[in-house]
Amino acid sequence: KRGEFQTFINYNVKLFIEQYSNTKIGPGLCCGKEGRMYSVTVTHGTRKHLISFGECPSPTTEELAMEIEKVTQVPLSQQKLIFKGKQLEIGNIELRSLKVAPGSKVMMLGRQLNSESEAVKTEIMKVKSEGEKISSKISDLEDQLSGIHNGHLPSELQGETLARIHKQCIGTVEHIMKLLEQLDSLQTSDQSMRQLKRNTVLSTQKLLDRCDKMMEKL
Repeated sequence: KRGEFQTFINYNVKLFIEQYSNTKIGPGLCCGKEGRMYSVTVTHGTRKHLISFGECPSPTTEELAMEIEKVTQVPLSQQKLIFKGKQLEIGNIELRSLKVAPGSKVMMLGRQLNSESEAVKTEIMKVKSEGEKISSKISDLEDQLSGIHNGHLPSELQGETLARIHKQCIGTVEHIMKLLEQLDSLQTSDQSMRQLKRNTVLSTQKLLDRCDKMMEKL
């Protein structure tokens, strides 16, 4: 009963704040150890957003950024959080440890992605997803090759297995080259998307390097 009464009080406090402060409260409410509602006011341009957390007495900067994304549509990767003149690192870092107490004000710098940037990001994320699958496949091939070199496979089976690994390795290299071509075809003026593309190119090239090392061992 006590818990239901507290939920009722929190809900009505939320409605009161939204009605009379002209600010929008993010999903969820939370009372800290002393029963205080853990909320942070975030300014973005000329707008203010009251972000509150449900059942989380000590939220992290990443959780704050995720809530900000919901109410502003500014992607987490595009956000810069400023508190008392210093930029907050976004990650698994508790707000309390950074002296961001309930009721604090945090400024967010960032902008929404336009349709062009969204399209580019979608294509880049597709390549990243394919890269993760390829990385798993390469790891499997590396384990097989290592097993052969360590004598874990009978000698009469090694020739056929090495030939199969070689064929799969060539196919993987061709797949990686196609992904690099896809990345190269993506054009954008958005600096953050260009950086994301650059990082994805580097990670994809590392997959190619792993294949080259396997080919040398073969």
